Amino acid sequence: MNFNEKDVRAFYRLLNHKFLTELRFLKRGHFPAFSIVKSEDEFAKKCKAWNGKRNVYAGLRDRREGLKRCANFGDIVGLQIVTLDIDPIREPETPSRDQELKNALDVAEFIRNWFSKKGYVPPIRAMTGNGVCLYFCTPYYEIRDKNREKVIRALEKFEQNCREKFKKILKEKNCQIDRMFDLPRIAKVIGTMSVKGENTKERPWRLSYFIDEPKRIEDKKFLQNLLKGKI
Repeated sequence: MNFNEKDVRAFYRLLNHKFLTELRFLKRGHFPAFSIVKSEDEFAKKCKAWNGKRNVYAGLRDRREGLKRCANFGDIVGLQIVTLDIDPIREPETPSRDQELKNALDVAEFIRNWFSKKGYVPPIRAMTGNGVCLYFCTPYYEIRDKNREKVIRALEKFEQNCREKFKKILKEKNCQIDRMFDLPRIAKVIGTMSVKGENTKERPWRLSYFIDEPKRIEDKKFLQNLLKGKI
């Protein structure tokens, strides 16, 4: 299998956008392409059409109505999901070895367990092809010009705090937490192929998949503490 429509559709529902979803289709050496979609069926159709040809990404945060281009900082109108992206440290545009991927899986499990023990809804894990992404679902938080800077500072601080909090296991497993705090950030569409770099036996392309059931459970406590800078 090189395309999992069930996971693709689950990813769309996990994002839970009110307005628009932005898709981007990227591969080094090729001109970038994008699409703005308004429905789950349209999302799945576009992902399937580009799967395997490019790496397929979707905007994490909600885009404003009427958007007809790739979003920038001012086009984001809602926060409804937060991520931690765990990536093995390796050469850019290089697929992970199996052991490198296992290391990322170990880190993600450790972090997920930490949040669970602290009374948060455990984040949903997905294998992205070369690493692991954790998704924290929150109640919809409207973003306006007056709170835009506050939100991005909160997301950045959350990542910084997690790098410090989990620095021991990150170092042991030779992994890093990638920067995902900017508001227009895109992320791998789960259920599509990762086709970065050259596909080899040692460093293969992989189909991304959910590790945990992608059931959206919104965590009010997480959102409140995120905005207060207390996580």
